[in-house]
Amino acid sequence: MAAASFRAVGSDFRVLVKDQSGRPVENAVVWVQQPAGIYSPAPVQAVIIQKNRQFLPAVTVVPVGSAIRFPNQDNVQHHVYSFSAAKTFDIPLYIGDSPQTIQFDHPGIVTLGCNIHDWMAAYVVVLDTEVHAQTDANGIALLRNVPAGPVTICAWYPRLRGDPVVSKTQPGQNYAELTLRLRPAFLRTPPDDRGGGYR
Repeated sequence: MAAASFRAVGSDFRVLVKDQSGRPVENAVVWVQQPAGIYSPAPVQAVIIQKNRQFLPAVTVVPVGSAIRFPNQDNVQHHVYSFSAAKTFDIPLYIGDSPQTIQFDHPGIVTLGCNIHDWMAAYVVVLDTEVHAQTDANGIALLRNVPAGPVTICAWYPRLRGDPVVSKTQPGQNYAELTLRLRPAFLRTPPDDRGGGYR
């Protein structure tokens, strides 16, 4: 019954995410931190492809327990790995279909890399709540079915310094602003075909 009430009773909640200069942050991941043991969303099967020596998509949001494949659509080998606390794994060199399907069984931020191509990076955001969204070009995320009463809102972005930013709301509140302290942008793209630098 508690699980049903968490899902059914709620309202929309707007979150503005901005950087330390006050500029909106697009594509930040925002979620409600769910009370432990209330409700766990169903796991999904997801795919992160490797194409043109990039991970696509760069950010994937999945519920705890979800499984992800990493097919390599390039004609060169890739070696996918993660040293993140939420999930550590290693898939040795391959081309074509993913030789392993990786289950993400703990919440947290998982950073992906390729041992062969240093510029390749992607992120898996593993959540134990179904109340989440990503910000638009104006830095706004619309969270739907937010439980009544005080809740904890979290926000994360790949260039964030440190852990996800957390804000606790008050009863009746339906809007919040979160400021993320971001690292300078770095364009992670493969060297061009002429072998010169980064694009």
